[in-house]
Amino acid sequence: MKVVCAAIIRNEKIGIAKRKSKISNGIYEFPGGKVEDNETEIEALKREIKEECGIEIENIQFFMKNKDFQEEEIDLSCFVCTTTQEPVLSVHTNFIWTTPDKIYDYPFFESDRCIVEKLIEEWPCLKEQMKIKY
Repeated sequence: MKVVCAAIIRNEKIGIAKRKSKISNGIYEFPGGKVEDNETEIEALKREIKEECGIEIENIQFFMKNKDFQEEEIDLSCFVCTTTQEPVLSVHTNFIWTTPDKIYDYPFFESDRCIVEKLIEEWPCLKEQMKIKY
C-alpha cells in the first residue's frame, strides 16, 4: 500500500498530529494517508492534508521513503512542505507545532523514527530553506 505523509513547516516549527483511532489513539504522527488509484503522491498528500487538517500546503518537496509493516506492507513517502494556516481538527484530537528535537516529548510511532532522525539532522538547513517560502 502506498502512503504519504507531510512534515508541515510553519514559523520554523513542524506540525505533528495526535490520532484518534482504535489502533493509534493518543500517538502522534505526521499527517497523511493512502494514495488512491490514478492519483500522484503529491495529489494524495494535498488531498489528505486538506481532509485531515483543513489546510492548504505549499512548497512541497520530497524528503524520504520508508517501509513499514502493519497488516500489510506500507510504502511511505514523506514530504516537507509549508503552510500559513492553522489546522482544524477532524481525525486528530490535537495538533502541535514543535521542533524535531522536541518531537519525542510526545508519544510517537516507532516506524516514524527514521523520519524524525533525518529531520533532526537536516533541520538547520531545512528550516532556512523553507523560511523564505512562507
